[in-house]
Amino acid sequence: MSDYHDSQLFKRIHGYIAAGSIGNSMGELMEGYTVEERQQYWGWIDYLPEVRKFYEHLPTVNDRAANPFDTGLGHPPIHHPHTRVPGTTEDGEERFRIMCTAIIEKGGRIDIWDLARAWATLVTPDKFGWMLGSQDQIIYYSIKAGIVPWEVGRYASWPGLYGTTKMMGAVGVVNACFPEQAAKDALELSRIKDVRGVPGNYACEVAAAHSAGVAEALRPGATIDSVIETAASILGPTPRKEFLDVQEIARTSNGDPEYYGKRLQEKYENRQVSNAVEILSAAYGILYMADADPRKAIIYAVNSGRDTDCRAHTAGSLAGALKGIDAVPADWVKTMDDAMKANEHTTSNRTSLETAEGLYKAAINTMNRMKQVIADIEYNL
Repeated sequence: MSDYHDSQLFKRIHGYIAAGSIGNSMGELMEGYTVEERQQYWGWIDYLPEVRKFYEHLPTVNDRAANPFDTGLGHPPIHHPHTRVPGTTEDGEERFRIMCTAIIEKGGRIDIWDLARAWATLVTPDKFGWMLGSQDQIIYYSIKAGIVPWEVGRYASWPGLYGTTKMMGAVGVVNACFPEQAAKDALELSRIKDVRGVPGNYACEVAAAHSAGVAEALRPGATIDSVIETAASILGPTPRKEFLDVQEIARTSNGDPEYYGKRLQEKYENRQVSNAVEILSAAYGILYMADADPRKAIIYAVNSGRDTDCRAHTAGSLAGALKGIDAVPADWVKTMDDAMKANEHTTSNRTSLETAEGLYKAAINTMNRMKQVIADIEYNL
């Protein structure tokens, strides 16, 4: 392997990719359930489970809270019963992989047209109902119909939720160490899945905050506190207050993820579990509670209730970015990568290592472009 594989930046990018994907996979089984329900059905989860999706005799939270209009836009049906072997990810991670491919193929920062082209070329109708779902059909068919990409998010079937942020973290990687630029890019790119300016909908703002948090986590000298402070600085007054309130709950939960989860259940009772501000806040709180240890962050998130796969993806990826791939359990990485390589329904079979290699090169290209800008300015002084 090239020398760059031993660099701290590469190891931290690889840690970010691997730990996020592992958290996504581990947290899917009990997504949407309370701490008490998870305890009753599965006990303490500290392994990568098999997940059965959309079987009539095995109801899931997604089935219980189904969108009555979630019937698909064509043939075949939108839901195909199937089993996801340990390490398999789901729709949120699939959107993230589309984003990663767009950045890797561009070799640096992308615009919303680049992202739209990735959706139009990587996604095919036969993929819906497996890894991708009805909300992804809206993006795909809108782009294919010629709707300009920055208008597509107006038609989101689940506005204000965290799926936009989950797609966006790679923007923080290509803008490594430059949180301000990461936030600006994310605000633009997020419009392919959600909309700004609707009261109470902070999806795009949260996507920008998390992208900035990722970029900060990759900076030399970054700390848990600096990552949390960076994300908070991007949020407006209302979501920032909620975010900081949850950080205080994390600091007063005595390092107990179940107690933390129950406190959040009380705070967010009768609220949609995938609300963008809640998940951002909860995941960054878990990052603090786990002291940025990737294994702890993932396990704490998975066992804390509500939208566990999103919490674990976010907390795990941030911990991986701060501590690097060497802190991520190697057996988990192998299980996840093996599942990724064997998946027939994904838009990308890249392993975490291959994705990290592509994003690292894109980040270096972005750095070199900035160096050239600096050199041009200095030449004219």
